[in-house]
Amino acid sequence: MRSISTRRLVVALVGAATVRAAVAQTQPTPIPPPRTPPSSAPRATAPPAPTATPSAQAKSDGKALLARIVQAYGGKERVAGVHDLRTRGEVSAKTPQGDMNMELQSFIVFPDRISQQVDAPFGRVVMVATPGSAFVAGPAGSQDLPDSMRNELIRQVQRIPIFLAQKADDPSLAVWASGGEKVGDVETKVVEVRYNTVAVRWFVDPKTGRILRAAHTATTPQGEASIVADYSDFKPVDGFPVAFHMEVTTNGEKDQILTLEECKINAGVEPKLFEKPPAATPAPVQTPAPE
Repeated sequence: MRSISTRRLVVALVGAATVRAAVAQTQPTPIPPPRTPPSSAPRATAPPAPTATPSAQAKSDGKALLARIVQAYGGKERVAGVHDLRTRGEVSAKTPQGDMNMELQSFIVFPDRISQQVDAPFGRVVMVATPGSAFVAGPAGSQDLPDSMRNELIRQVQRIPIFLAQKADDPSLAVWASGGEKVGDVETKVVEVRYNTVAVRWFVDPKTGRILRAAHTATTPQGEASIVADYSDFKPVDGFPVAFHMEVTTNGEKDQILTLEECKINAGVEPKLFEKPPAATPAPVQTPAPE
């Protein structure tokens, strides 16, 4: 089995903090160094800070779009009842080590716990974040992640549409409409969403309430990255529309494709998945026998 350094694991996985799995559009994969977007890059970009206070009409339209999303999820009561998510699938990604196909599992507990397991050619890598700690563990051992990466992983959880839909009546949630854009053959409505340190732009099919594209800025080991994810192949899971196919564009380059094989809602997540593995026990030192 080929080994890989912890540093390279962090680079390959905390971009991984940016691959989002379906149910909630959340999951991980590597992010290459920032580069100038090619002219063919999608027009959608990560949401910038608002330059002006949104108008009352924009806020009203934004709330209406959010209500449409909540309706597509089955209403406020169903949305409020979601507390954990589990997904399993395959991701094809461009990484610093070349193109890779990896099995990916994600375990999420709202509002702030995530464990992601990647089975790659070099072995299994696990990345975990909770309010108290964050670490990455793999064939080369384990290593704590800096606060910036922990915060990014927790934001990954809190960008999930189901989580944000739960905050529809929270005064800390701000939403407003910002025009429209065509995604594939669909004329979507664009809604900006802000919740504490989370900022995301959704491209919503007003007829179905489905989010067909999401855009945000992520913190990676290489710096800030602009992430655009397109969702398709929606299937019902416990009454929720879940996208089983996702294509991710990072800084203008399409570099990740995720295909879900399984998605479970409220199936339970074992607490041990968030525990840091113990350090390896040193091998005993052999004392030479006296002559």
